[in-house]
Amino acid sequence: MTGPALVLDFGGPVLLTPFELVRDEVGTPAWSLLHERGPLATAERPDPVWESLQAGRITERDYWDERAAEWHQSGGHGPDIRSMIAHLYEPARPALVRERARTLVRDAHAAGMQVGILSNDLGHFHKDEWIEQIEIVGDVDVVVDGSVEGYLKPHPRLYEMLSERLDVAFADMVFLDDQTTNIRGAEALGIPSVWFDVTDPDESFAAVRHLLGLPTEDNDG
Repeated sequence: MTGPALVLDFGGPVLLTPFELVRDEVGTPAWSLLHERGPLATAERPDPVWESLQAGRITERDYWDERAAEWHQSGGHGPDIRSMIAHLYEPARPALVRERARTLVRDAHAAGMQVGILSNDLGHFHKDEWIEQIEIVGDVDVVVDGSVEGYLKPHPRLYEMLSERLDVAFADMVFLDDQTTNIRGAEALGIPSVWFDVTDPDESFAAVRHLLGLPTEDNDG
């Protein structure tokens, strides 16, 4: 087996979250459901459903299915998660991808490392045409999508598939994900992992760079 390898969750570490993207006017369905929710929740505006997700009591799909149903009932167009995601993410455009994620992928490749995306819902949330237009998906070596494979993080089989396709041992991966349940699943297999903090992306990327032995962006060049 070869290594090390960089492994990225897609939604969050690579793609901006719905919570960051909502630009709807105050009082509209998407704004009401996403503003200061999820990782951006506050003591004054808590998100108990998100807390249940972080505790492992529900899945990420459960969370978004509930949000999408509320969005539709509040007047959003379409009854399912695809409709709400399309409202926020279409058309596909470079601004949806974090620039530091692009730089990290490029630097890992320049250092001779493989890069994989390990996602639960890439195909579940987005149309094939949209995925093809997000260039960073084509820039990585391997994509393992739970919505295609039939397993979802933190199921061990999904991590095993990535290890097999990258031909990299668990201990030689560095995994970045914004869901604590997925981090726990990776660490249980011995995968060095970093929780991606949506409120402090720079620190999360810096932690991954440290584990991979890559210089921080401030020191590059």
